[in-house]
Parts: sequence; C-alpha cells; structure tokens
Amino acid sequence: MMRVFLSSVLTLMILSSVFAVVPPDDFKIQRDDFVVRSTLQKTLKRVNADGKIWAWVFFTDKGFTALTEYHARLQETERNLTARAKSRRLKARGKYNLVDFRDIPVYQPYIDQVLSTGAKKRKVLRWFNAVTIEATPQQLHQIARLPFVREFKHVSSAKYPSDYIKTKSLDYEPPLINTTLDYGPSLAQLEQINTTVAHELGFTGQGILVCMMDTGYRQAHQAFQEAINDGRLIAQYDFINDDDNTDYDPEQDVENQPFHGTMTWSTLGGAASGNLYGPAYGAMFCLAKTEDITSEHHIEEDNWAAGAEWADSLGADVISASLGYRYGFDWPDEDYTYEDMNGDSTIVTQAADLAAYNGIAVNTAMGNDGDLGSGSLIAPADGDSVIAIGAVDEDGWIVGFSALGPTYDGRTKPEVLARGLYTVCAAPWDMYGYWTASGTSLSTPLCGGATAVLLSAHPNWTPVMVREAMMMTANNMENPDNTYGWGIIDVGQAMYYHPEGDIVIEHEPLVYFPPGLDNNVINAEIYGGAGIDPDEVYLFWRIDELERIIYLPLISMVFAQPIHSVPLTASSLYRLPFPSFMIHLKMAFTSGKPAA
Repeated sequence: MMRVFLSSVLTLMILSSVFAVVPPDDFKIQRDDFVVRSTLQKTLKRVNADGKIWAWVFFTDKGFTALTEYHARLQETERNLTARAKSRRLKARGKYNLVDFRDIPVYQPYIDQVLSTGAKKRKVLRWFNAVTIEATPQQLHQIARLPFVREFKHVSSAKYPSDYIKTKSLDYEPPLINTTLDYGPSLAQLEQINTTVAHELGFTGQGILVCMMDTGYRQAHQAFQEAINDGRLIAQYDFINDDDNTDYDPEQDVENQPFHGTMTWSTLGGAASGNLYGPAYGAMFCLAKTEDITSEHHIEEDNWAAGAEWADSLGADVISASLGYRYGFDWPDEDYTYEDMNGDSTIVTQAADLAAYNGIAVNTAMGNDGDLGSGSLIAPADGDSVIAIGAVDEDGWIVGFSALGPTYDGRTKPEVLARGLYTVCAAPWDMYGYWTASGTSLSTPLCGGATAVLLSAHPNWTPVMVREAMMMTANNMENPDNTYGWGIIDVGQAMYYHPEGDIVIEHEPLVYFPPGLDNNVINAEIYGGAGIDPDEVYLFWRIDELERIIYLPLISMVFAQPIHSVPLTASSLYRLPFPSFMIHLKMAFTSGKPAA
C-alpha cells in the first residue's frame, strides 16, 4: 500500500504545481497597473554598479486570444518537437497532452518592442512567457508602459559559495573483488550505491541523454575522451556567453570557471580504466554552461531556467544540476526565506518541476548548509517532482554540511543520498589527474548517473517511476526522515522494483525443461498498466559476443491469460541473464519491433 500511495501522491503534486500557471480561457492574464508599478519600483532598486538592471519582463499573453489560433499554435509547437523530446513526452504526458500553453514560443513582436527601447536581451523563457533583459532605469520605465507587460522581477544573482567543496589527494588500495571494469579508486563510491551489478548486466546509461548544468567542462580531460570519441557528446551551449562552447575559453573565462563542472561530469559519466568510472559512463551527454564564476561569483536563475528548456528541447532524459539558490544573494533582502522553500515560489523550482512534468528526471543538490539546521535545503531541491540528494561519508553516515529538510509545506527531504565526502573525480587542472572532492555537488551526479542507468534498464519508466524506485529501495525507506531522507540508493535493488504502472513480468520458474523436448522454454506472465499489444512483443538475446541483437516474435496466447513462451537453444539461453530478459521485453513493449 505504501508504494501505491507514494506514486499517487507524486502524480497529484506534479499536476497541481504545473497547471496552476495556465492562463484563463482567453489565454490572457489581464494587466494590473498596480502590479506593474509596484514590481517596477522594487526592480528599480537593484541598479548594478554600471547603472544597469537585470530584470524579468513577464507578458500578459502569447499574441492570441482565440481558441482556434491556440489549437493551431499547439499543433505547430508539437510538429517542432524533436523526435527524442516527443518520445519522452509521450511516455510522461500521454498522446493527447504532448504540449500546452507553456510550450508555445513567446510572441516575437512583444520581444521586439521591449528591445526597441535599447534594452539588451539576456534570455527568452517560453515556459514563463517572459524575457530577461539588461536595461537602464529609463528603459524599464518605457517598457512598463507597453500594454502587454504584466510584471517585473529582478534577475536574482547569488554568490557562488567559496567553501562549497573540500578536497584531498587520492589514497587508494586495489580491492580484493573481481570486476569486469577496473574502477580504480572510484569503486567504493559505486559499490556503496550498488551500481557495479548493473554494469555487469550491461546497463551503463546507454541510449540515455543526460544534461549537465554547471560552470563549464575541461573536455580535454582523459575521463571524457571515451564519450567524445564515441560521438556521445551530443550538444553543448554556453548560456553565459551565448555560444556553443562550454569548454574553458581564456578570452571569456577566469581560470577556475570549468573546475566545478569538470568534477561533476566526471563523477557522473567519466570513463578512465584504473582511475574512474561514473555510474552512467555509457550515456550520451549535452552540456549546459549556466553558472558564471566571476570575481563576484554570480549565478543567475534565468540561465538555469533557460538550460532546462534547452535540455527539454533536445530530448534529454536526465538533468544533473549540482547547485541551487537560497542564501548569499547580492541584495540581502532577496535571499529566499524558509517560507519560499514550499515547492512553488522560486523560478528555478518551477522550472525543475516543469522539466520533470515533461519527462526529465531532475537530480539536484540539497545544498551544503546543514550547519543551519532543520529546513536548510536550497531551491530547486524543494520541488515536489525532483530528486533532491544529500551526502554521506564512506561508512554511510550523513555529512555535517548536507542540508536538511523538511520543505516549508512539510514534505520530507532529501529524497535519497550518495557519497559526498571525498568523492573521486577528475582533477580539473590536470588532464590526466584525479582527486577527491566533497559536497552535495558530488553526491548529486552519482545519483544522476544512477538515474540514467535505471532508465537504460527500464526505458518505459517516467521520472515519477524512477524516483519512486530509487526511494523505495534505499536503505532508510522504512523510516524516512529529514536528515537521511529515504536513504542511500541501491541501483541493483531499484532495477528489480516495480513502480505503479510499470510492466511486470512474473515467472516461476523463468526457464524450465519440458520432458522429451530438446529445447529449453522461457515462461513468463506479462502485465502492463498501459496495456500490451501481443503483436508488438519480441524476445531479445545475443548470440555469443556479437553486438547485433537477435529477436523473435513471442508466441501469443489468449490475452486474458497472458502466458508467452518461445523455445530457445541452450547456447541462446546462455546469453539471457536475468534481469536482461525482463528488461529487453520491456524495451519491446515500449519501442515495438526493433530495426534489423
């Protein structure tokens, strides 16, 4: 009962937080001159040293009010979805709800009129029907007079914490256990979350697109060469400088700009035999450079939101973001209060929950302010649809800096935990070097990588399902609290978990040997919450060590008695280790007949 209840509650949370922002029937939020004036006056107080202000400008509508035009815009927006994005949204949102008002682009004539004042564009955010700009006070006064402007907000800018990470050199002794891969000193952090068992079964995040959102990435590092040489670095974008280079650029970046991102990406997806493997070393990657490390260490919320929209458009399956917002804003009265940690108040939390609603599993750090006590979590970890991650040491004890729940509205946080004290990662100044670092910034990519591994094993799972599987198989799931949450994740156990709505394959025995027959028989009862089309079910296995997948249609019995069997030779049976058999069947249900 606990599992079903959890799944139902999660679904309701997502819907309630997302649909609350949809405009009324005429697709227009009426302008309130008092709101415009009051938010303008508050924003005008945030003048930078250069006399400029960074501001959100929210619009009343998207350039239409008629239902027929709304449907036409929806159809156009759906046609423009990439194949990956459409497939992922189909799984999470359903066939008849692929897009909605938020996905329709911001009306370009509105943007043009705002910029005609001389204001400089920062970001255009379709989910929020807004543009962020850099403008003078005089320009903001002109913009306030535009009839389609409904509200202003200062672009919040926080100081990047200088003590967010503690480091030390590696102290490593080879393990006594045998593994296919030589994990080097990274083995302990993967064993703690039971990821190596998934690797042995062939699940490494393959086919899953992970979006890293961080400071930049030293792509020449040894840990990334396997992914880059295999063509698995799919896309990258610098949201700070608006170009497609997320690597270190000495003409634009300070020296340590890419350090944090190099460490987090390597922790999640690095691959260097004898030194480091991330949980999802076989995944595909898109890199977003969203956090600006300047002398003032600014990080801006609009970059985070723009990065999430970009990841959604590419069809990313997972977001791993190791930073957040609450304390240390440039304007002290803009620091978020505990009351703001309610799952709905901050821009980044809204963006994170919208990304999850669109089918992206969002992994985010709890923050490193555990010394502040109860309720010290940061945004977007307060989101009701994200996976908020705390940090433990090598023995599984919570680390003192790991932030604590609950959220202001009483929800337990964090969701789960991973190693965040002396976690092995790439040394960002040495292209062949490795070291250890600490912070929830490091536990987050371990869980983000684990999420990708689970999705590669269960391609039919939605973010709600993978979140539930990780939480309900973690080591504190019997007594979750606001320090440990549901506990340290267990990837091996989560692979066998059946979230509500999952495809379930029951077997006893999985393989039997009928008397008088030369062939072995696999027998399984197959159930799916969304229904199963027997004509789309195939059995997969490998022959010897070949990479080519062989498939045969299963013999379909009466659907009311869903028992399917197919005779196999002994040599073929050898290539069917459980749970690979179960997983490949699920892939068949999700994708239909594979290409030959």
